[in-house]
Amino acid sequence: MTSPVRTINGVELPSAGTWTIDPGHAQVGFVGRHFGLTKVRGRFTGVEGALVIAEAIEDSTVSVDIEMATVSTGDQTRDDHLRSSDLIDVAEHPNANFRSVRLNTEGATATLVGDLTVKGVTKPVTLDIEYSDTPRTHGTTSEPSSVRKARSTVRTGA
Repeated sequence: MTSPVRTINGVELPSAGTWTIDPGHAQVGFVGRHFGLTKVRGRFTGVEGALVIAEAIEDSTVSVDIEMATVSTGDQTRDDHLRSSDLIDVAEHPNANFRSVRLNTEGATATLVGDLTVKGVTKPVTLDIEYSDTPRTHGTTSEPSSVRKARSTVRTGA
């Protein structure tokens, strides 16, 4: 059996190969503002994709597809409004996607640069990535560092 990790320059990193995103352990989340006052948290549960980990880790790629109708904020009325043509417009734009274009690495952390397409509009996005392989967690986590640039896509479509 091949090990899920390898050591490069003293840092444990994922082994080369194609890793399918497990929808049961993946989440695409967001935080929005309601009337500019309160934060509304939500997520998309329909997420699939793959990480292709290259021998040279910086040559790795990520592709993610998001089923927009799976948006969930815990409030059915709000979720229905998000799905409507006022905002996400799932009838016309059922999916969003992210495709990486570059990976900058430094030890167990990295910056993943890619294109996020929502409602047919593509904008650049940068994600800060940290790889973790401990007995309790295994995989990558990311936090947006420039997702705000893509925010207007859902609001205005431009």
